[in-house]
Amino acid sequence: MTLAEWFEKRDESNPKPKWVYGDRVYGKLGKIPVMGMVVREKYEDQSWVLMHLDLPLKIAGELRWVLYVPAKGMKKLVAFND
Repeated sequence: MTLAEWFEKRDESNPKPKWVYGDRVYGKLGKIPVMGMVVREKYEDQSWVLMHLDLPLKIAGELRWVLYVPAKGMKKLVAFND
């Protein structure tokens, strides 16, 4: 058994992730438009995604670059290559 086969067998019961590391996404957090990169889905509750924002949000007087956002409002950015 190869290592790749072992990992596939180990993870076959886990749900397949909708978002993977590096996916570019955009959406709205409340009324604020956000854009950034997916770091990971929350393992316990896949309705949340940890995201690294392109531009920070000021929350309670702090600038935040990385935060959990609801996955429901996020959409993948489509790259149009010529």
